[in-house]
Amino acid sequence: MTALKDHLINLIKLHGPIPISSYMTEALTNPKHGYYVKETPFGAKGDFVTAPEISQMFGELIGLWFADVWVKMGNPRKVHLIELGPGKGTLMNDLLRTIKVLPNFSKVIDLHFVDASPNLINIQKGTLKEFDNSKTWHSTVKSALDAAHDDEGLSTTFIIANEFLDALPIRQFQKTELGWNERMVTVSEKGDDLVTMLSPFPVQDVTLPDHLISAELHNVIETSPMADFVTFEICRHLKKQSGAALFIDYGYDKHQTGETLQAVKDHQYVDIFDEPGSADLSVHVNFKKIEEHAIQSGLTPLGPTTQGNFLAHMGIEERTKSLISNASPEQSEEILKDLKRLISPDEMGTLFKVSGMVTNSDIEIAGF
Repeated sequence: MTALKDHLINLIKLHGPIPISSYMTEALTNPKHGYYVKETPFGAKGDFVTAPEISQMFGELIGLWFADVWVKMGNPRKVHLIELGPGKGTLMNDLLRTIKVLPNFSKVIDLHFVDASPNLINIQKGTLKEFDNSKTWHSTVKSALDAAHDDEGLSTTFIIANEFLDALPIRQFQKTELGWNERMVTVSEKGDDLVTMLSPFPVQDVTLPDHLISAELHNVIETSPMADFVTFEICRHLKKQSGAALFIDYGYDKHQTGETLQAVKDHQYVDIFDEPGSADLSVHVNFKKIEEHAIQSGLTPLGPTTQGNFLAHMGIEERTKSLISNASPEQSEEILKDLKRLISPDEMGTLFKVSGMVTNSDIEIAGF
């Protein structure tokens, strides 16, 4: 039993069941035992591999996307580039290296990073040490947005979030004969494990799309108040300051029922209650909500489209050919393997979606 699991069992015995959202928060960001506080999850030696760790092409094409938007917006003279959940700094490293071809863009960027992991922040600082841009680390999205605020409206904000929203806490609700009851986490009958239960009464504080209200009995829905808050704050900021945001994650593009909460350890799926604090927890992102927030805020929504389509439109196959032209046969085989993993429908190409928003409605945005 992990130290965090023992702590949660004692906490629940003392105070009663907790929502799934509270369990996720504790498991991922508990100050002493949280997964992101004490683990380095990314890469072959971690628990999972993200797209930037698979191939340099991913970060390079993201860099080209922002460079293209910057040019089409009229070359703003100050850019605050915010990355949410930078991992090891690999994506930003590849992005910054790529945009050196546009020195006028590269030199006007102030960098902001949002991360809760002291270990990862140290790794990021090492990865990005060769770049002279101003760099600031923030513990919250709001702090980063506040730092990018410009009362005179002379600066632009660009935001990139790759596999960030999937780690934000969710609430789960199950349809019963009385309504929608919240799924809670409690202690097993033997008192030595964690299990789910339903709240005794239906909840009244959740607004659902009309077509989900009449969902069949026992169906489960997931909501993410934190993801909604983050997206809303980003929309509000961009509306005031101008700019663009790009979200990349696994998820779905319409409101739907079904549970997606999962745990991963050593590149394998495990039970969500097996080892809290030692396994990654994540959920599928509702990209339809991102689109709705953008529209409601008066921004131009982008996508969602699949990661495979986005990267194809951004020229990943041409970039692959360029890399292969200077590679050995063994390296070429690896590059093609990485390409397949990023864009193939049976790998990351379809499950992962790309969505975003931009303040300018009169410019053509690449990738969508």
